[in-house]
Amino acid sequence: MSSSIQQPSPTRNEPQSLQVNRFIIATNRGPVEYTVSRDHGLKFRRGSGGVVTALSGIVKSGNTTWVALAMTDGDRQALENAPDDLLESPIRAMPVHLRYIEVPKGVYRKHYDMMSNRVLWFTQHYLLEQSEDAFSAEKLHDAWDNGYVQVNEAIATAVCQEIERETSKAAVMLHDYHLYLVSAQVRERHPSIVMQQFIHIPWPEFRYWSSSLPTAIMSAIFQGLLGNDILGFQTRHDADNFLEGVQALLASEGAQVDEERREIVWKDHQTQVRDYPISISVTDERKVVQSRASQHALKHIQPLLREYTIMRVDRIEPTKNIVQGFHAYDTVLQQHPELHEKVTFLAFLTPSRQSLPLYRKYQDQTLKTIEEINEKYRTKDWTPIQSYVQNDRVVALTALQFYDTLLVNPVIDGMNLVAKEGPAVNKSNGVLVLSRSSGAFQQLAQASIPISPSDHLETAEALYNALMLPAEERQRLSQLAREEVERDTLNVWIEQQIRDMNDLFKTR
Repeated sequence: MSSSIQQPSPTRNEPQSLQVNRFIIATNRGPVEYTVSRDHGLKFRRGSGGVVTALSGIVKSGNTTWVALAMTDGDRQALENAPDDLLESPIRAMPVHLRYIEVPKGVYRKHYDMMSNRVLWFTQHYLLEQSEDAFSAEKLHDAWDNGYVQVNEAIATAVCQEIERETSKAAVMLHDYHLYLVSAQVRERHPSIVMQQFIHIPWPEFRYWSSSLPTAIMSAIFQGLLGNDILGFQTRHDADNFLEGVQALLASEGAQVDEERREIVWKDHQTQVRDYPISISVTDERKVVQSRASQHALKHIQPLLREYTIMRVDRIEPTKNIVQGFHAYDTVLQQHPELHEKVTFLAFLTPSRQSLPLYRKYQDQTLKTIEEINEKYRTKDWTPIQSYVQNDRVVALTALQFYDTLLVNPVIDGMNLVAKEGPAVNKSNGVLVLSRSSGAFQQLAQASIPISPSDHLETAEALYNALMLPAEERQRLSQLAREEVERDTLNVWIEQQIRDMNDLFKTR
């Protein structure tokens, strides 16, 4: 079923520059991760996570300082001999000053494990009630006051010190859900600084916020974010939810919300609310699948391909809805025995947040489901699901060249870049089956087969239909998806934000 097609190479334009002398980025995780070797020396590698990849285009030029938390023992050891609290990035492709902030491990745990990943993450993915280790009110407030607030204050102080390090004009960019209080704290000391923050995960409706968190915490989050000049979300729906929340929570206290202009005035400061759908570097993804490492991985992937090949690539976590997807595949095999030994499901799964019991349980459930389906249908020459439980991006991208159907069925996602990586590298007129509740659906609705992630029967029907589509329709959908991803690349995402920040500089 794999008919090769030619992929046009998009024109790559380097992002325009910010109209400032200095650029300060603040995130939870830094762009370089240090580890301590067996002989007590320091090793380093590029930091993991999509934020580092997304921002790499900005830090290639200019005077950039990246403020983040020291997360590893290696990070903390690297800090010991850092002059003026600054490290120089040892990665040549990332010329940036590193300012890593060390906080007590207990404070960090309350900030990262408890408040960020067990409260905010699940709240913003509409899954808080599924968290088995629910907090008492006392424990929640302790995690907030003695973890989240303290870390945000430490990051804000470091950002202010970097602003004050020189007299030249600077701009600040904050990222994600770990730093909701920073912008307002920085704004108190530097009222005229241009500051932007991008939220990578969904922003739920206000009534879900209000049913999940105490009013004081919820109000602090909304007010904290209003210290930004520009507040970016993945989708227009997320941005609308934030505007609705400010109107409901703060209008009685003087907040002015202009929904048409998508602007908020709070305490004499204006915040623009925008949506910037994040994307991928199409050129970089295609370079990976042309690399020597990819050619090596191909030798292991090709023997697994069948007449019909379904794939998925995910971190193993409840929001990704992996088990439901396998149940849908089970239904396909039940209803269509003629597909036995003709179809395979390749699953590339990365363990995630194994320090949290819910994540460990979900991984166990995922692996158990795979084994049950394989035991149910396996023959001498056929294993229905081939799973790779590892973090190997090269192997996953290599395989994505050959899917006939790519299943992306999260319960909800800020974006889901796999839905864009697949069409960017696929050579087989592969068809995307996509949750309506993923952020990527805003751009790829017309280029995919849409599903409700809660219904495994609907998903099963979509998987079967995707495999059976006529060649002309497969090519049409595949081409639409590829063209959309090529049109709105990672550079476009960066360009949009830099352009809006530069517009602000003209008025300051």
